[in-house]
Amino acid sequence: MAYHRGTFGSYQRWADLVGDQSYTFSNLLPYFKKSCQLTPPNNSKRRTPNSTVKYDPSAFSAAGGPLQVSWSNWVDPALTWFQVAYTSIGLPISNVNFNSGVLSGFSAWITSTISPTDAKRSSSQTSFLNQAIQNTNLIVYTQTLAKKILFNSTTSNVGSTFVANEVLVTTQNVPYTISARKEVIVSAGVYHSPQLLMVSGIGPRATLNKYNIPVISDLAGVGQNLWDQILFGVVNPITLPTSAQLITEPQFASESVVQYLDNAAGPLSSLNGLIAFEKIPDNIRHNFSPAALSALAWFPTDWPEVEYASNTGLGANGTGLGYIEAALSAPLSRGNVTISSADTLAPPVINMGWLTDPAGADAQVAVAAVKRMRQAWATISQIVAGPELAPGPMVQTDADILAYIRATAIPLYHAGATCAMGKAGDPNAVVDSSARVFGVQGLRVVDNSATPFVGPGHPQATVYMLAEKIADLIRKGI
Repeated sequence: MAYHRGTFGSYQRWADLVGDQSYTFSNLLPYFKKSCQLTPPNNSKRRTPNSTVKYDPSAFSAAGGPLQVSWSNWVDPALTWFQVAYTSIGLPISNVNFNSGVLSGFSAWITSTISPTDAKRSSSQTSFLNQAIQNTNLIVYTQTLAKKILFNSTTSNVGSTFVANEVLVTTQNVPYTISARKEVIVSAGVYHSPQLLMVSGIGPRATLNKYNIPVISDLAGVGQNLWDQILFGVVNPITLPTSAQLITEPQFASESVVQYLDNAAGPLSSLNGLIAFEKIPDNIRHNFSPAALSALAWFPTDWPEVEYASNTGLGANGTGLGYIEAALSAPLSRGNVTISSADTLAPPVINMGWLTDPAGADAQVAVAAVKRMRQAWATISQIVAGPELAPGPMVQTDADILAYIRATAIPLYHAGATCAMGKAGDPNAVVDSSARVFGVQGLRVVDNSATPFVGPGHPQATVYMLAEKIADLIRKGI
């Protein structure tokens, strides 16, 4: 639910990779603004010292919408201490927040997709889909599985032309086709969009041949280039009350429910919305191998390598827990998605590829991030109630820290780029800068699989922007 945008340099890299300068930050800003409506923080409900939100109002438009973007109506007390910790290690609160093209070297009370009137999630369904159902002739086929994209083919002296014109689907095992008058738009997500392309004859020739799928467009990049960000953390018991305690413990829970239902306030209205970004500083970075440093040099200078997030929880015997977590926001490891059948009913085969880059850069950055989280914790030792719980005081060497990360890392569900956007002739590109699939006509992919990479941080804002941008091109007939 975190909503923020990438950096100036990351969007410039996007523009350069796809050969289209309309993807620079300044050119994309109108599309970012178009999709969302910002509501300023409700300080009368937040009412927590040291949680003042700073942001740039010009990054949003009063005419935006329908997606609701705002800040939580309650702040977990521990998060104000984590703000102190971030500032103490050189990551002060940003004066403009994280929607103006600058992330690295700062922390922020971050915007989230929250409807401020009722403190419920503002999702693509509650905003765009519900609006479209009410105001247009859109029909949603529920409990329906797309099986295959169908093409009309014509042959001339220069070869065959394939135009997407139908989609074979099933509803409760009843097959039928849905016809397209103009084009087919695939938005099945980072794993299922490449799967649907492959079973329809678009993908690596060897894979299609293996499952006797006729080749419509031989695109080696379909399902490749999987980017993902892993999450791991340093956990300590803390002396402060946490949102989990206030929600679950009987003496507090009923009051929390009343606050939420009557006033859209209190801990049930809150996301833990404090994060920070950085490139690993030189005093730790000097330990990186030359190969890792060379690999990391691919990223623009303003593209952070690590995101830090703060959270609290509930431990044994009702103990409050504090989490400082890190995510790799400049990963160099790549996974892939393939198929095990010509039928989309069989799930795609997914290899996340975590911590497998040849230079070992991801592993070195991850170990450095644990050291930085421990540095942050050391600056707020007065709220720590006992020995470190994870990784634990016995985990000190780089090898032990890396083993801990490999054993405990989880996904942030920020994967992308498996139908990567690129230039014509790029062997790894699947779609062009208008999201049109190479080698066929009348077919686009518009979701996070179509990005050339996963930018720094949370991709939600970028996905909405991309949808707005491609919708504008479709309306213009491009």
